[in-house]
Amino acid sequence: MELELDDLSTGMTGFIDILGFSAKVSGAETIEDVRDIHKCIKIVQDNFEFLNNDNMTTQVHELNGKKVLAFSDCVVINIPLDSESTKYSGSFDPIMMELLNLAFAQGMCVHQNLFIRGGLDLGWWYNQEDTLISSGLVTSAKREESANVPVIALCENLYKYFEKHPDRNTYSKEIDPIPAMFKFYEDEKTSFYFLDYIYLCLNNMDWCPTGDERVIYQQASEDEKDNMRNEGYQNMIDRWLRCHARIIEQAAGNVSDIPKIYSKYIWLSQYHNETVKGFTSNSECVCNVG
Repeated sequence: MELELDDLSTGMTGFIDILGFSAKVSGAETIEDVRDIHKCIKIVQDNFEFLNNDNMTTQVHELNGKKVLAFSDCVVINIPLDSESTKYSGSFDPIMMELLNLAFAQGMCVHQNLFIRGGLDLGWWYNQEDTLISSGLVTSAKREESANVPVIALCENLYKYFEKHPDRNTYSKEIDPIPAMFKFYEDEKTSFYFLDYIYLCLNNMDWCPTGDERVIYQQASEDEKDNMRNEGYQNMIDRWLRCHARIIEQAAGNVSDIPKIYSKYIWLSQYHNETVKGFTSNSECVCNVG
């Protein structure tokens, strides 16, 4: 098949990898080991919407021109800057929404004891049948490899694209999505912005009454409804953070004798605890590593 200009697109490409899986694959000796590896990979693929069975999600993918590919323990995502969706809403908001989806996916993976690391960048993309060529894939994979903590890191080129995007001016300073979407990481070797998945997961929770709660809520006064909503939302926040903290602690305990890996969980614990301060005073939500 001859390559045509129409087959090329420019957009955001993400390379997502599961931490620790190279060692698991190398150490697999039984069919049960392989089944366990396959189960974990399937969880990550499902969370990042690979081969989903949801019609609405499929339609959104088609509108955004989104591609989600899977290779062993890696997931590759591409969202073009020009699609049916961007014709009506521009390229800023649809990609911001896809970034939010990535944050939700990362949060779900961690809550299933799977820590992922990724890279994101702008670049060109060509994928036809079994052929994939992409400058964005090359640079996003390099960004993932150089990010030494379990986050989805942005290449500088992509961050500047968002930072200087003209559609950002439609937001007031109080609701500017850029500070809410990204955090900055820096050590003696590297620095980058990364997707602030903990904040984004917590900040976008929406409490809905279920079962007996719904009956009580319907019969309550407006003040009582406000109290139920606030209490329900806070309980959701605390449950999410308690679970997230315990999973990090357990993962850290499993590698406490490997300083290089253990240090990643120390950092993740610190990132978790920084975010906790803005959402709860519940001491059970604090992560105790290091």
